[in-house]
Amino acid sequence: MDLSSANEPQKNAITHLRGPCLVLAGPGSGKTYTITNRILYLLEQKVPPERILVITFMKEAALSMQNRFQQMAGAAGHGGPVFYPVNFGTFHSIFYHILKESKALKSGELLKNSEKKNLIIPILKTYENSREHAAQGGQGQNALSEDAAQILSAIGYYKNTMDMPAAAAKAPAVWQQDFEAVCRDYEQTVKRTGRLDFDDMLYNCKRLLQEDGAVRSYWQNRFRHILIDEFQDINPVQYEAVKLLAADPYNIFAVGDDDQAIYGFRGSRPECLKRFQTEFGARQLLLDVNYRSMPEIVQTSLSVIEENRDRFLKRLRAAAEPGNPEGPNPVALHAFPDREGQYGYLCRSIAAGLQTGESCAVLFRTNSYMQGFAARLKAAGIAYEMKERAASIYEQFIVKDIMAYLWLASGKGSREHMLQVMNRPSRYISREAVGAGTVDFGKMREYYDRVEMAERQRREAKERLTCLEKQLLGIRGRSLRLAVSFILKGMGYEQYLRDLSRTEPEKWEEWQELLEWLKEDAASYADVEEWTRFQEEYARTLEQAKEEGRQRRGPQDRQQEGKPAVQLLTVHGAKGLEYDRVWIPDCNEKIFPHGTMPEESAVEEERRIFYVAMTRAKKNLELSYLTGTKERPRQPSRFLNPLYSREQ
Repeated sequence: MDLSSANEPQKNAITHLRGPCLVLAGPGSGKTYTITNRILYLLEQKVPPERILVITFMKEAALSMQNRFQQMAGAAGHGGPVFYPVNFGTFHSIFYHILKESKALKSGELLKNSEKKNLIIPILKTYENSREHAAQGGQGQNALSEDAAQILSAIGYYKNTMDMPAAAAKAPAVWQQDFEAVCRDYEQTVKRTGRLDFDDMLYNCKRLLQEDGAVRSYWQNRFRHILIDEFQDINPVQYEAVKLLAADPYNIFAVGDDDQAIYGFRGSRPECLKRFQTEFGARQLLLDVNYRSMPEIVQTSLSVIEENRDRFLKRLRAAAEPGNPEGPNPVALHAFPDREGQYGYLCRSIAAGLQTGESCAVLFRTNSYMQGFAARLKAAGIAYEMKERAASIYEQFIVKDIMAYLWLASGKGSREHMLQVMNRPSRYISREAVGAGTVDFGKMREYYDRVEMAERQRREAKERLTCLEKQLLGIRGRSLRLAVSFILKGMGYEQYLRDLSRTEPEKWEEWQELLEWLKEDAASYADVEEWTRFQEEYARTLEQAKEEGRQRRGPQDRQQEGKPAVQLLTVHGAKGLEYDRVWIPDCNEKIFPHGTMPEESAVEEERRIFYVAMTRAKKNLELSYLTGTKERPRQPSRFLNPLYSREQ
């Protein structure tokens, strides 16, 4: 085994033999190199390969690490390919096999997400008539379906943390009081199906190891060395299960970086690193050399993350030499009055970057921002790829509502358009009043002349229809941007959204951003027909990209085919990746950190998310923020404060 290319901290980690060890691995510090070489070292020390267990969090990461190890093992064997039956897998796959081999599974068939939703919606309906829900005026099928997805996510959080209050807080506000009961009813329903919820594997395995001493002893003897990658992403249930899997001398080799813990919404707890060190008395090592980024990027990102209080102290350094002091700084910060100016700069900068042949990526806090920028790149004719697949931003219900209003204003609106928005905000217009084909307000008023109702109600209904007709006629002939603004303000649609999100202020913040983007996007098109054609073309592009994604080997294939494209990712999607040039737009409060008035613990995680984004960059990092307007001023992110300090 040749460790000549390893630095001293890597050698110390690779050759650690017995007992628990916590390896803090900074960004770009070669943790995969360290783990795979450690496996080879254990084999040289005559540890049987089947006694070694390597755990990762993602299936792709497990396969990648397994392939890399087998290649290295073959090269080290000097006699052609050699296969060692080392156990690689994710927490879920390993726990599933433990349950299966221990005969602790009644059924190995997992419930699909759609099946889980079908199980929980009837349960939610039973609570619809409760006093709390009745006060909300009922949910409606679409809203109930959206709530079901959020509640299932909250139930998953509970199963990973066993923290009922924190899980309930993640459910929609209207369901929080009933969440524990809903959770209990859902579990009983799942049991009756005889199937398995994905998140049940973790808890069921922990309970099996806890309660059955013979099973626990068998698996402790089966796995004498446990190596865990991305240990900062571990949740409390996984942590307790790992403790049960290990026996004296507790050969747990945990590799992670608390500064890169960004999955709190899934139940991950970075404090498990400190628990591990304290409870096991683990040896602590630090991989402190960053082989990825320029020194300026390393130091700037460190100045940001060092503002977090609850973290291991680390001194990190770059392997590369500093850039040319006479040349441009590898880290740049830009301010723009509005998103239009920011997007214009990004398009120009990305187009120039793609010409160099360097890998380029733009990182976003949320999928909606990413989708909005993707639409802008599409309109500008700049090639892009998205690692994460999501519905077009134009499929968002707010955009569909605005488009329905615009079609009605054009005089070509259909019955479906009218039904979609006639009571958004509520105008108490009856569905029966809307005829087939294009919308005819005269015939709708005639309906109220025929229908039996009190005269005052008849008059008010016709007046509301006349008002709506005049508003739609007033839009006709205006530019799309002005038309959208009038729909929002003059027709009360913005107030309707405010009322709809009154229990979820963060949702209103998200919708505000979408509305701002929508007005800017509207300004690029002459009329609703042209805008609709673009939206349809954009949807086809996404679908085509989805199909191509199934066939391509990886996100860099288009570059290999001679078609350079910028990668668009959320920060979470970019975890573990690296690019020559990285842009991070919208570095503003309420985006970084996300939400309104977050608690300090949430701010620390949001700062870690920002740090992960910064440390994806190898050669150049550009951050930008909006200064806003007098009507809607914007505040730069507090995470940028250390950058200002470094400039002074």
